[in-house]
Amino acid sequence: MSKETYLELFKKYDLYRSDIYMLTEEKPTEILFLFEEVCDELIKEKAINRQIPPEFINNAKYFSGQNTFVNIYFSDITNRAFFLSDLIDFLSLIKSAKKNQ
Repeated sequence: MSKETYLELFKKYDLYRSDIYMLTEEKPTEILFLFEEVCDELIKEKAINRQIPPEFINNAKYFSGQNTFVNIYFSDITNRAFFLSDLIDFLSLIKSAKKNQ
């Protein structure tokens, strides 16, 4: 998976924006599904995932592994939205950094 594939996931749910957390009441289902798909991809061994901060990867692994504390934390839609918002912001930074090189 490349960075663009992650971005396509965000676009698939019409959540390609860094203020996803503002849409928790308007698009809760989309946020739930996007979060699950993103976590599934974050735990895969892909080159792009080696560029993503380990906090994202670790949280995805804990979530997918049914860690009680992490799953309770992410049962709140707002926490999922902030996670996704931070991730899309980071992916945008990767894009900008490569353009400026």
